[in-house]
Amino acid sequence: MNNIVSRIALRIKRKETPVAAFLYRLAKGIRTFSIPTVKPIHLPLYYLDRGAREGLHWILHTFWWAPLFRARCESAGKNLCVPNEIPYVIGSHLRIILGDNVTIMRTTIGASKIYDAPLLKIGNNSTIGYGTTISVAKEVVIGDNCLIGPSCLIMDSDDHPISPQKRLMGEGVPPEEVKPVRIGNNVWIGSNCVILKGVTIGDNSVIATHSVITKDVMENCVYAGYPARPVLRDIDKGTFSTGVEQAKQAINERPK
Repeated sequence: MNNIVSRIALRIKRKETPVAAFLYRLAKGIRTFSIPTVKPIHLPLYYLDRGAREGLHWILHTFWWAPLFRARCESAGKNLCVPNEIPYVIGSHLRIILGDNVTIMRTTIGASKIYDAPLLKIGNNSTIGYGTTISVAKEVVIGDNCLIGPSCLIMDSDDHPISPQKRLMGEGVPPEEVKPVRIGNNVWIGSNCVILKGVTIGDNSVIATHSVITKDVMENCVYAGYPARPVLRDIDKGTFSTGVEQAKQAINERPK
């Protein structure tokens, strides 16, 4: 029966006969049909729909998402905000400590089985963007006033052994290969960045979008690239790194 229906649908899509062509146009017209917009009618309905959705969202956040996630945390300060449902937490042994005014979008927070009580600590007034994944084997600490963009990856271990033989045997990462991640205060990490194990990011620094951080980041700097390197060594003074200055000089010296 399915084969017969599929063959008929394929003939209609190919418009092999006048009847098939008519049926194709009819189906396309039904799929693309829309009623005309009457603004005096539809605009109030738009705001009604929006208001109803936002009201339902507020009820869910206030009476369901935030209280449930707060209960999951070891401690959480005031004004916890989880605007896109409860973050997905993997590992019942993971300790989560949150400061005041923390916002966590829909994220994945996972703990490995290497250590008994891995810790994720997020300071006051910090925001974790939508789609970010934080993998904690031992400790990930995010300071105050940090902005973590969407779809980032932060991890304090490799999650799997580098050795092919150990992976085949299903062995885990040895404890000595786990290195905590520490992100300082007032750090801005752009979207789609990767922060790898053992990294410390200094206060006030900025990580450009799509960067991969494999080594420590100095304070008050802008890092970019894969792997990331400093492109602005003093944000307040606007002092560029040597490589950037050479590139700017080469561009300026090109024949006009």
